[in-house]
Amino acid sequence: MPKVSVPSLLAALTVWLLNAAQAAEKPPGPSVRPAHVSVEYALDFIGIPFGHTNYDIHISRDSYRASSHFETRGIVSAFWESTIDASASGQFTPAGMLPREYDSYHRRGQKRQRVKLTYGTDRIPLLVAEPPYDVHKYPVTDAQKKEGIDPVSNATAILAGLSQSAAKPCGTTAAVFDGRRRYDIDFTWLRDEPVKLQNGLFDGKAHLCLLHYNQIAGFKPKILKEGRALPPAYVLLGEIPSAGSSRGHYLVPLKLWAWTGFGTVTGTLTQMNIEEETSTKD
Repeated sequence: MPKVSVPSLLAALTVWLLNAAQAAEKPPGPSVRPAHVSVEYALDFIGIPFGHTNYDIHISRDSYRASSHFETRGIVSAFWESTIDASASGQFTPAGMLPREYDSYHRRGQKRQRVKLTYGTDRIPLLVAEPPYDVHKYPVTDAQKKEGIDPVSNATAILAGLSQSAAKPCGTTAAVFDGRRRYDIDFTWLRDEPVKLQNGLFDGKAHLCLLHYNQIAGFKPKILKEGRALPPAYVLLGEIPSAGSSRGHYLVPLKLWAWTGFGTVTGTLTQMNIEEETSTKD
């Protein structure tokens, strides 16, 4: 496999994993009772394990705190060593999801990059990047920034099922601004099909959804700069029953994969824990 292709292919999967979520369209009520939801995924390329990613989310009646971790390991690290830690916090309001802060720290080889977004009352995030990068080279307008929310907040939205409906079991378009770029991820329901994970975490019907990346503004992912399209990506979403959730369940990605010219990149749910708290405090 050509060495130059590996970062592009794995970066494409990272985009899907960190942003497979949808922004809220309706006045949300994500949880009847406060809850702690944690999920972890094993990553592999053509059957070879190369890393993991996990999310940890605390949901209260009107707010959330979430964190995520992505890390490569094994033989793939020789080509593309990367670790990403990110966190977000915010509120649920009648107008939709209102992030307060997003903080991401990316380590790739000897390179380090921190990106922090702080949201004001005008919903236009203040960007702090260390080291700084030229935001004027590929500009994102204030109006475009206001249309999107950060990746980790989006992950919270999908778990809470904020934009899911009977007509759209996969939810709607995710509008994302991550400090570098503004893009949409469109979700298209294909069908429901039986899914049985070998680890016993799920056995039932799941929603098979097609994901389509749409670049709006800002920096392009490397694979797009090279003039190629992101590979088709798919996700299986399972409804996990929960009496404390306003919809009666949480919407959890069970498996996500992208087909490429060199093989299949896959993320599979390996751990899941949902704890409904009896206290009404955060």
